[in-house]
Amino acid sequence: MHQGIVRRVADLALQIEPDRAAVLEWILHSPLPTLDGQTTFELACEGQGERVVALLDTLLRQGDPVLPRG
Repeated sequence: MHQGIVRRVADLALQIEPDRAAVLEWILHSPLPTLDGQTTFELACEGQGERVVALLDTLLRQGDPVLPRG
């Protein structure tokens, strides 16, 4: 797993949810329905963290984003 991707995801997620504890919980434990029900952490471990970055980028561009949860 590349730690840089987790940091990038966390930085983007913090733009949506400023509570660091909530972001950590989301990264580790929230399945993402649009990404095969896997958590951000699972995807990062599999080398697919860029999929989460793309999802968060899209949400941020749409305005008034909310972290996706399963």
